[in-house]
Amino acid sequence: PPPPASQSALEARFEARWPLIWKGAAPGRGSAAAREMYPHPMSSLAHQHKRRLLRSSILFKGLTDGEIDTIIPTARLVAVNPREELFHKGDSGNELFIVVRGRLKAFTHSEEGDEIVFNIMGPGEVIGELAVLTENFRSATIQAIDAAQLLSLDHRDLFMCLRQNPEACLNLARMLAKRVANLSDLLADLQFLNLPYRLARKLSTMGQTYGEERPDGLWIKLKLSQEEWGDLVGATRESINRQFRTWSKDGLIDIAEGYVVLKQPGEIDRLAGFDSA
Repeated sequence: PPPPASQSALEARFEARWPLIWKGAAPGRGSAAAREMYPHPMSSLAHQHKRRLLRSSILFKGLTDGEIDTIIPTARLVAVNPREELFHKGDSGNELFIVVRGRLKAFTHSEEGDEIVFNIMGPGEVIGELAVLTENFRSATIQAIDAAQLLSLDHRDLFMCLRQNPEACLNLARMLAKRVANLSDLLADLQFLNLPYRLARKLSTMGQTYGEERPDGLWIKLKLSQEEWGDLVGATRESINRQFRTWSKDGLIDIAEGYVVLKQPGEIDRLAGFDSA
């Protein structure tokens, strides 16, 4: 049936695609894709499911059921399609997001137009806390790598939660400290390490986080293009292609179904400097 007169074509498309979470999208700024997936009430999700999703996040780790239950009514569900942006660098930052499913990347562009990827985030990780805490604009663009769902908390609800739950404040401080450390490592790697070393470190780290053991090797279940692998380590697509071909000939990796397969994870660890032997 045709949508009611008050319902836009975009809203009708959202309802058709995600009927379980559709509750009516509020209009707002940003791209059409962003409007399609912006926050929607979580009333269609069971209370226990909401609690489980919130507890799985780094931010709310250690909170009691009662403390989490006070947050549930304020949380909203967000859905993002592959390659669509959650928000863009320079957007206003009034919400914090918690990844429920899928993976997203945080990136910016250099003055020359090159994409620089800061981080890849998966379930349980928090996005957008810096702009919320500083009451400033978004410092990076967030784009979904695959289909993703997130929980959204308005900055006012977040601040109330932090005032009432010291454990959440500590979790947030630890998370921010880890982000700073990761950025310091990234800058040091780009400045002092050659490409094979940087790429091996990234493959090793991704294998630990997203690896799936199979008879033919460790599959990194993160479908990235060679250009995106290059963005992660500060290299061109051509350089990544050459290094992948070299390692494939040496029997260290394979490319299957768009995924990188570590045929010899131990050797990749050694090239990355992670082998303690």
